[in-house]
Amino acid sequence: MRKQLFRLLFTALLGGTIAATAGHAYADPEHREERREEQRHEERHEERRDERRWSHEAPPALRVERHADRRGYLWVGGRWDWRDGRYQWIGGRYEAERRGYTWREPRYELREGAYVNVEGSWVVAGPRAAPPALREERWEARHGFVWVRGRYDWRGGEYAWAPGHYEKERVGFVWREPRWELRDGTYVNVEGGWVAQ
Repeated sequence: MRKQLFRLLFTALLGGTIAATAGHAYADPEHREERREEQRHEERHEERRDERRWSHEAPPALRVERHADRRGYLWVGGRWDWRDGRYQWIGGRYEAERRGYTWREPRYELREGAYVNVEGSWVVAGPRAAPPALREERWEARHGFVWVRGRYDWRGGEYAWAPGHYEKERVGFVWREPRWELRDGTYVNVEGGWVAQ
């Protein structure tokens, strides 16, 4: 009898607490309206953010800006930004230099019929000069192994030689040599690796 009474009392209290909480959080018309307004505000904010990044019109030509060189600083040229349904000019500025990094200018890219603003950013500085010619190395064929020839790596702001070595063969795979590719005025190391035949 006591257990049943206790169970009924506990259920009533718990149910009342849940109902009161639910009533406050979900049933209150004023609260629901506040939440709807928050959602509408978030949607408008999202639309405005998208408007700044996407345009079906190509941006105008960049303006010429005069600036003086400043020691320890890099001049970041101005750019066009898409805001409120039109392009607006944002003037250039000085950025403190970052050792080991180079500045990549912002740009617009045409993607699926819309111009997308790709923000400028600091990227790890790579070499601007091509790597030296590969060194000649002596090696002998070994059964079950592939000779991976030496290459130049970029370390500490200069090219450093990494000697060749043997790699155990992998059935159904071939070794792809690493290579340097010129991208946006900087040489990028494309790593070698095993690729399926």
